[in-house]
Amino acid sequence: MATSAQPATPPLSFQVGGRLSAQNPFAARTGTLSIPRQESSSVEVATPNFLTLTSRGNVPHLSRDHVKKTDAIGFDPSRHIVSVSLRNWNDARDITPNGKDTVTPAAYNSYITSIRPDIVVALSDIPFGSTPPSEKRLVKSLQRSLLWLGQILRINHANVFVPMAGLLDDVARDDFATGLLEALEGSEARELQPLGLHTLNDGVAGYSLDLAPLKRLQQNSPPESDLTSQLVDLAQTSLRPLPEGKPRLVTGCDSPHDILQFVRSGLDLFDSHFAQQAADWGVALDFRFRAPSSQPDAAPVDIGVNLYDVEHEMEFSRLAKSLRGAAEEDAASLPVCPCIACSPKFSPTPILHSSIDETPADEEGPAPPFTRGYIHHLLHTHEMTAHVLLAAHNLSVLSKFFADIRAFLAEVSSAPDAEERLNEEICMFEKQFKRPDELMRKAKVNWEEVNLARGKGRLAREKAAKATENPVEITQHPERVLPDVVP
Repeated sequence: MATSAQPATPPLSFQVGGRLSAQNPFAARTGTLSIPRQESSSVEVATPNFLTLTSRGNVPHLSRDHVKKTDAIGFDPSRHIVSVSLRNWNDARDITPNGKDTVTPAAYNSYITSIRPDIVVALSDIPFGSTPPSEKRLVKSLQRSLLWLGQILRINHANVFVPMAGLLDDVARDDFATGLLEALEGSEARELQPLGLHTLNDGVAGYSLDLAPLKRLQQNSPPESDLTSQLVDLAQTSLRPLPEGKPRLVTGCDSPHDILQFVRSGLDLFDSHFAQQAADWGVALDFRFRAPSSQPDAAPVDIGVNLYDVEHEMEFSRLAKSLRGAAEEDAASLPVCPCIACSPKFSPTPILHSSIDETPADEEGPAPPFTRGYIHHLLHTHEMTAHVLLAAHNLSVLSKFFADIRAFLAEVSSAPDAEERLNEEICMFEKQFKRPDELMRKAKVNWEEVNLARGKGRLAREKAAKATENPVEITQHPERVLPDVVP
């Protein structure tokens, strides 16, 4: 328990830059998230923006050298923040892949004290399941979440984001938000008031909305239901009683279409799960916000390309048609994708493996982009470089997407019809790009097929597949099984 009112970490600040409507608390907005660093410097993140997901502190598929060369991430501690969450934001399973383990608030506090991250996501008792919990279980989850938040605030970490509990129940969500604003009482008040906290919300730096458990409950919804609108309504129910000046984080968006709906509703930060998942499944993203359409009535296109598909085997074009490589002068009207797949740079000197090696020469380039056919080949040969290039590319496309959103919001923020213009642009985007559900489904199927083509059990799988393709026929001698013979 902290004994001083001085926070253990420098407190972040969030400044709302502009909002499209002063009367609407959930209008789209821009802002700046600032986290102090040593020597009077600070890290500033312009919002709306995204946080890159890591596994045990590493960006999947990318080494430190790759991260340094990916402008969407970078690797400069003075420019980037570190956040810690106990659970994977996008994993709604009851038991994690590593099994079931119990982590107490005291243990979680010890992790936070040791790691000292910039942002901490508080523990939350969220019932994970495909059916709604009972009223008793739901009430218990709200009580536990508030209790655990109070225990985390005792270590006096200045930057705690609280997950908004309540699942699909509007009343429960409102009750949880109201609980954050209630005056502290009893032992909780005696321990937190010396830290300058009179409500739990006083110790909260921002609010987190976890969509993964909600989408699992939505699986039984009627097909005609507008699931994204329901999620946006739930987010507004949770945030309505709370102050507007704190950052709002959304995790678990499955598409840029969902992101735009939440941006329109005043949400600030998102995660990069869908872009990184696409890289896992061999999809190169190819979309932009406010991308010019060659034909006004053209059919919508996919937001990316499934490079596992054999149709790309001999396709020698760049990954994205909406962006270009830095070395491509024939498409000067398109913005540049600075990723290592579209604008690669190579050093003429050998790779250095030690600090005593000579200083390498500057990188040459940029070189022509890697092609779809090349990465298709890498994917089908299980070459890890394929996912390295796709991960860097997809994060760069997502970074450009958010940069375009911020530029548009800044452009129209002072216009009287700003909200209408944003709605028009979102409608144009939805007409121009399909939702990625079918693209991702096919890519996952192709990924699984290629993944099973090698490894343990390959011969047995090939034999079973061959038997399925060439069914056997039983002759008049039941003991003899002969394969079909094609003359």
